[in-house]
Amino acid sequence: MRLLFTLLFVVTLAQATTPFLLTKLPSVYPLVEIYSKHVPKKYIAIIKKEIVKMTNELHIKNDGFSGRPLTFFITDLSIDDKKVVKVALMMGEEVKRLDDGEVVFAFTYLNVDIVEVEDDDEEEFDIMESIDFLLEEFKDQYKEDNE
Repeated sequence: MRLLFTLLFVVTLAQATTPFLLTKLPSVYPLVEIYSKHVPKKYIAIIKKEIVKMTNELHIKNDGFSGRPLTFFITDLSIDDKKVVKVALMMGEEVKRLDDGEVVFAFTYLNVDIVEVEDDDEEEFDIMESIDFLLEEFKDQYKEDNE
């Protein structure tokens, strides 16, 4: 029985973009956090507009406050001697744990992309390419989960 459950879980994950479920999502709060010396702060407004555009296409409310922040979190990393920027699209919300009924804040969506920083002109293009990629992944999964 355990093997059957494991196989079913693996097959289910193989079909999904992420292990998260994007159903019953009436509203989000678009948010952009940049903690990278390679990505200028001017991108906060640009990226936020992209989140709003994508959520409008999906008919997800994005104005006013929502307890579900849909956040781009951009940080610097160093892998070996290479400079990279980690671009994470995440969503969190308060959920009730099954075992004790405690209400906690949990990540209910997470998808990450890594962009290598080679030169400043190319880097800005790569960042927006990463943003577009992660938003498209979110959009595709949302549509699939809500069919």
